Amino acid sequence: MFLKTVRLTLAALLPLMICGSLQAEDWAYWRGPEMNGVSREKGLVAKWSLETGENVLWTSEIGGRAAPVVLNGRVYLNCRNDVDVNGPDKDMSGQLVVCFDAETGNVVWKDEFPVAKTDIPAPRVGWASPVGDTETGNVYVHTVDGFLICYSKDGERLWEYSLYEDFGKISGYGGRTVTPIIDENRIIVSYLQMNWGKTASPPPKQAFYAFDKNDGKLLWVSSPGGAPLDTIYTNPVIAVIEGERQLISGNADGGVTSINARTGKPLWNFRMSRRGLNASPVVMGKNVYISHGEDNIDTVSFGRVQCIDATGRGDVTDTHGVWRIDGIKAGYASPTIFDGILYVVSDIGGLHAIDAETGKQLWEERIGTVGKGSPVYADGKLYVMEVNGRIWTLKPSREGCEVLNEVSLLATKGQKGTDEIYASPAIANDRIYFVTRDRTICVGDKTADVQADPIPEMEKEADPGDAVAMVQLVPYEVSVSAGESVSYELLSYDANGHLISTEKDIKAEQLQLTGLDGAKVEGGTVTTNADAKLPQAGTVKIEVNGLVSEARIRSFPPLPWKYDFEGLSGKAVPEGWVNAFLKLQPVQMDGNTVMKSSPGPGKPSFDTWIGPASMSGYTIQADVMVQGRRRLSSVGLTNERYSLILKANALKLGVQTWQAHLRLDSDMRFKSDPDVWYTMKLSVQKDGDKNRVLGKVWPREEAEPEDWTIEVTDPNPNPSGSPGLFVYRLSDCYFDNVIISEE
Repeated sequence: MFLKTVRLTLAALLPLMICGSLQAEDWAYWRGPEMNGVSREKGLVAKWSLETGENVLWTSEIGGRAAPVVLNGRVYLNCRNDVDVNGPDKDMSGQLVVCFDAETGNVVWKDEFPVAKTDIPAPRVGWASPVGDTETGNVYVHTVDGFLICYSKDGERLWEYSLYEDFGKISGYGGRTVTPIIDENRIIVSYLQMNWGKTASPPPKQAFYAFDKNDGKLLWVSSPGGAPLDTIYTNPVIAVIEGERQLISGNADGGVTSINARTGKPLWNFRMSRRGLNASPVVMGKNVYISHGEDNIDTVSFGRVQCIDATGRGDVTDTHGVWRIDGIKAGYASPTIFDGILYVVSDIGGLHAIDAETGKQLWEERIGTVGKGSPVYADGKLYVMEVNGRIWTLKPSREGCEVLNEVSLLATKGQKGTDEIYASPAIANDRIYFVTRDRTICVGDKTADVQADPIPEMEKEADPGDAVAMVQLVPYEVSVSAGESVSYELLSYDANGHLISTEKDIKAEQLQLTGLDGAKVEGGTVTTNADAKLPQAGTVKIEVNGLVSEARIRSFPPLPWKYDFEGLSGKAVPEGWVNAFLKLQPVQMDGNTVMKSSPGPGKPSFDTWIGPASMSGYTIQADVMVQGRRRLSSVGLTNERYSLILKANALKLGVQTWQAHLRLDSDMRFKSDPDVWYTMKLSVQKDGDKNRVLGKVWPREEAEPEDWTIEVTDPNPNPSGSPGLFVYRLSDCYFDNVIISEE
């Protein structure tokens, strides 16, 4: 299979982890063990100062914008490296995953790698927090350029996916990236996506992908919401409500969504905003609390704090709202809740205390002008951050709020002004870890003994039933080499998502194949066609007592692959092409079938992916043509996350890999005419610790030139990547004769 990278971890399921049983000394999720920004530790320091060193245990010049996590005596951070994207060493700019010793701040290990194929700019790299697994010690990171990576505690990559190339994740402009969550044997991450097959049709949806945390096997995908209004960074929580284990999250469609945490079955949704939600929910009892800072769907006011009764099913917008407060714009920071008080930080720097049962506002405290970091409650204190460098320690009550400490941080690393703060703190082993843009700070009393109240257990789930209400084929989606076999298991669940049985003895006649010509079925194993000339994509379907489940396969034969598009018509695209449907359509031109792309709604640029993200050592070639007069499209080919782009409007040819920053300064003057077919060719050659990116363009009617038209050396190389097509749609453009061949 094409699951990357170094090796797979345990093939068998380990004993299941229960979210509610995390130890007090670990802060493995960005909002802590209770997923609500509450720590049960006692004896935490109230006062500290960088200027005097009071209660400051260590600092690091490595900073970021995402909350750290603390697991087994180590602190993990997802951030960008310290290379200026506008400086002389900009080619080395990229992202960084770093592991500190929690006691000393010494770097235990770090993984530094490039950013590619995203519109997200450098200041927003490292948006999502890591998440740690208290069972295995593994740590997982979701990067801005679409990687989901599983690390061992020692920094070894155990498995990874490129969610862009493998599953059609869509990149936004602003950096908004969702932090994954671990529940039992699953790691679940969500994002906007347009994939292939049934998941190819627009509009894209916010989809939850559940992977086996140990081996990376995709278990299920759930897309419970409607059309998206924006990319988002709301993060999910797990809660048991009326006996059913729910995953609850904001959604890109402007609502709050709940699905069964074990199966992905949609449970309920609550519509709120005309934009996607970014704040994350918290749960108390059967109630869910969440806020936003945009237009409401039913009033002219901006912003809302909402309490929802989570016992309903279906669209509960009109039936299960408990209370709401309009006019509080709280779209960035997530609330926290303790002892019946909901604490909400507004976008303009107000801290609101609200009675969680009634929605009555108790008081408001001004903490600054911009609130983005989510507050944390511990030991009778509230730790609150303001973007412009302020960190407050407050003592809240129902009557008001006492200021215990205020720290103002100035920028470092040659920057002016204040040190910006977007991250929430983490609390573990009597230490508080603050991450700012320019540094990481550990504060605490080194002589204190760690004390903590027990973490409340989750509500009890309903007893398992015997009646099967849902079945799932696992794995849900795989990419394999042609001739490779996929063995399926059939999982049966009761109405509340309890696993009843795992059936491996599936009969061949139970499986129905679609779109996998020449594949063979033996028992519960599907063997793809070893003699296929082009990649195949299709489904495997099973029906048991009226319950249906479907899985997906992409199969890739050895190179070369040659696409002339003959035989395609209507809206068809080649099998398994990711993010191609309706962006490319077959048309007739001069007696041949070619693929056409036209300007349309939405983002003007797109990438279509043809193969698995693990590919390397190949050449991609295609014929291209643009039409138009004043506005001409840019068209290109992608190889290992490098794009060779013919920029007809600008009269240039260039290579790019991180489109938000021209990390590889490679544009050259090149005149291309509309209504003329050109042949483009792109190769990536390994040269020690560098990549040589080689491109050619020539009129199709002429002989191929011997020399490369453009050559770029990348000292910060992409290790692999899917072949693909790139378009910036300003006018009609065309592709024909796409060939991917061995280098």
